[in-house]
Amino acid sequence: MSKPNRNIYMFALLGVVLAIPLGMFVRSLWHDPSGFTNHMQVGYGTIDSHIAARGRVEGATSQEIKLASRVVGRLKEVSVNDGDPIHKGQVIAILENNDLLAQVEQARANVLHAQAALERLNNGARPEERAASLAAMKEAQAAADNARQNFERSQRLFQEGGIISQSVLDQVERDWKMAQARLDSAGENYKLVMAPPRREDVASAQAELNLSRAQLAQAQDNYDNTFVRSPVDGVVVKRYMNPGESISYESLYQPIVSVSDTTHLMVRAEIDENDIGKIQIGQRASIRCDAFRGQNFYGHVTRISGGLGPKKIQTDNPTEKIDMDVLESFVELDPGTPLRVGLRVDVYIELARKENVLVIPMRAVGFQGGAATVHVKTPTGVQSRKILLGAQDGLNIEIADGLREGEEVVY
Repeated sequence: MSKPNRNIYMFALLGVVLAIPLGMFVRSLWHDPSGFTNHMQVGYGTIDSHIAARGRVEGATSQEIKLASRVVGRLKEVSVNDGDPIHKGQVIAILENNDLLAQVEQARANVLHAQAALERLNNGARPEERAASLAAMKEAQAAADNARQNFERSQRLFQEGGIISQSVLDQVERDWKMAQARLDSAGENYKLVMAPPRREDVASAQAELNLSRAQLAQAQDNYDNTFVRSPVDGVVVKRYMNPGESISYESLYQPIVSVSDTTHLMVRAEIDENDIGKIQIGQRASIRCDAFRGQNFYGHVTRISGGLGPKKIQTDNPTEKIDMDVLESFVELDPGTPLRVGLRVDVYIELARKENVLVIPMRAVGFQGGAATVHVKTPTGVQSRKILLGAQDGLNIEIADGLREGEEVVY
């Protein structure tokens, strides 16, 4: 093929290529002389405006609770594993404690002994002891009376003519004085038996009882601390130690297990700083995740952080920005949600939801002089019309006034 013919062929081919889109453009102008390519009828729909954020499922306490022993010793038993459900007060680990149990029993016996001593002091002598003391005093009184009478009689006999000798009289007098001494001793003993306890004796006995009770409480506390219990209803997040491992003073607060409170679940959501002015306590939120694909879970915003902070929740997207500041907000999930602690989720916080309202695409709205306008197709041509806007969800926008159902909008 000669060069002139080849040039003619190339120009012809270029003309065909350009003629196809030119023909389609002319055809569209023939169908719509106004030049608009999108047409839609105004109708009723739903506006669902929301904030999208990444989040992570957490327990009610937001952070894991790490449980450690308060006493040194060797682990005897760890009865839970990762993922096990637990209830408040459940024993999850036990330290060897036979020696501490013996100390509790000894301290309890000391309390009983001190209590009995105080009661014996307060109660005084037994009725039998009091009766015996009274009888002994009466017996001594009778013996003293008899000895006195015998002395008086012997004294008269001695004075009336020496019927008895001086030595006999002296002996009778000594017997009377000894009988009187026994009466005095029996009387003092009776007073002692019947007298109330001295205040200083009672105070001393009470102090002994208080000390023994304090020692029992300390021994009991040491023994109870060998049982590590869960403070919440929840789930075991991680088990760190096994039976046989020792807990020393240096590792006293090393966690044995960590648990999370699952009485109600929370989602820690990270709100982009551009959206922080839209978030409010009480807003409804829907939760989605890959683990439960196709399902929505719901909750509401219960707490908002006081300030911005660094982003902590990252996705698997390598292009994700990780050096941006976010506002942490907490969404409490509705009861019965099957999500698990630690799961990464997508959070959609509802800003506005309106059903059965007139809606059009946001792309169909223009602005002239600060007023929202749309182009409406009428029998006489396309007209520009001012409208009043309502809520929008990023795709569609509510028409509060200026359009009617069935009218055709072009853009």
